[in-house]
Amino acid sequence: MSTPPSVTYRIPALTTTSEGTVLAAFDKRNNQSSDLPGDIDVLVRRSTDNGATWSEPREVVNHPGPQGCGDSSLVNDPSTGRIFLFCTYSAGNVGFWDSQPGTSDPDDPNTLHVRVMHSDDDGITWSEPVDLNPQVKDPSWRAVFTSSGRGLRTMSGRLIQPIVVKDAEGAVHSGNIYSDDRGNTWQRGELLAAGTDESKPVELADGTIVQNSRAGNGTNRLLSTSSDGGHNFSDPVPHEQLIDPRVNADEIRVNPTTTGPRQDWLLFSNPASTTARENLTVRISCDNGSTWPAQHQLHDGPSGYSVMTMLPNGRVGIFAEVGEQDYTERLTFTSLPLSTLSRSCP
Repeated sequence: MSTPPSVTYRIPALTTTSEGTVLAAFDKRNNQSSDLPGDIDVLVRRSTDNGATWSEPREVVNHPGPQGCGDSSLVNDPSTGRIFLFCTYSAGNVGFWDSQPGTSDPDDPNTLHVRVMHSDDDGITWSEPVDLNPQVKDPSWRAVFTSSGRGLRTMSGRLIQPIVVKDAEGAVHSGNIYSDDRGNTWQRGELLAAGTDESKPVELADGTIVQNSRAGNGTNRLLSTSSDGGHNFSDPVPHEQLIDPRVNADEIRVNPTTTGPRQDWLLFSNPASTTARENLTVRISCDNGSTWPAQHQLHDGPSGYSVMTMLPNGRVGIFAEVGEQDYTERLTFTSLPLSTLSRSCP
């Protein structure tokens, strides 16, 4: 799948539904390629054949400019079949860097807002967005936005959506919001250490949550662990093998339900470079992320954000920003047989 030409299509989100449908969401940036504030809509495409063919793009969020809601993320709850789509809303006044502290008023135009909508028919139709700031925003925070791409349903049933926060002093942190009642209500967890940024959570076989974060400075991914379902986290530690040019990346578990030989297999995708957003690469770990012995380069040119999902046919699907001159040129979906990487695993 490649998106048709427009002003700019950016920020991939991806999930596989309980029915085996692959959903891809992304920003349509109508008047500029930059982040909020701006006229940004969210589009969704569906595939019922493992990503071989796709429906036409459908606008599921469309505010009149200068309002916008972007940086979408998808979370699938297989216990109910409900799919959640998160996005970050601006009334047109502010973006992340000039957003202001304030109350949790859902209509406050001077701060960013986290919003969520849901689908109960496999991504065909969607509810109206609900503003979550009254539930999850600390009024002292200068800004909060959804970390795009995907969230997580844990084995216990908790739904997790990563966020990025600029605190009262202006420091940037990774964090999570989560729900223990199937998405009816949401609450915020404790923030990770300052200097973390956009992140993805992955659950290991023993229930540990690993938060894989973009670093504010440095050239390696930062890993933090949680033993209480993603509420509190250890101090972040850089992983020497996971080099990164400071970008939103992804880490997923190959089979989150098995207790067999693949229970410790993880996949990681990002532009594998310390100097530029280039060389989109997928890596595999056979030992819960301690080591990453094999990698496969998908694109050797400019590359940006990426997100992954395991497909019903056992391949891994990767939805990413790539281009020849710039990584914002197009969004592309590709699928990769696991055997390309798994020969390095016992």
